[in-house]
Amino acid sequence: MMKENHYVACTVLVKDEDGRYVFLVRKEDSGYAFLATAVKPKQTGLASVISRLKEAIDLNIEKLELNELTNAIVDENRIPLFVFVYEDESLTYPNQLLSSEDELSWVYSENIISTLEQWKISGVPQFLLI
Repeated sequence: MMKENHYVACTVLVKDEDGRYVFLVRKEDSGYAFLATAVKPKQTGLASVISRLKEAIDLNIEKLELNELTNAIVDENRIPLFVFVYEDESLTYPNQLLSSEDELSWVYSENIISTLEQWKISGVPQFLLI
């Protein structure tokens, strides 16, 4: 039986116009957070997070690659964090992927260090080395 309030989170790394990776985050009053969603009944965490991504950004799902799965601890809850890389040669600017969700934006890794500290990522996240 699945716990109530079982969440999964994700971020997507995309190259900007200068070839630097940017992270998909959600703007909050206190800074940034990763995109999160509840795990839906009869869906895996991965399926739930991909459904959420398809609602949030306009992407070709076939070009989305899972780069890393790690755990974050937020408010003492363990949350799987899926890290995807999105490579699409037809993409000029990351903002082309953003749809109507105003609170989403792309930030460089140095801008999400406080998010990573707040989310207490377990281990050394390899995605920061990209």
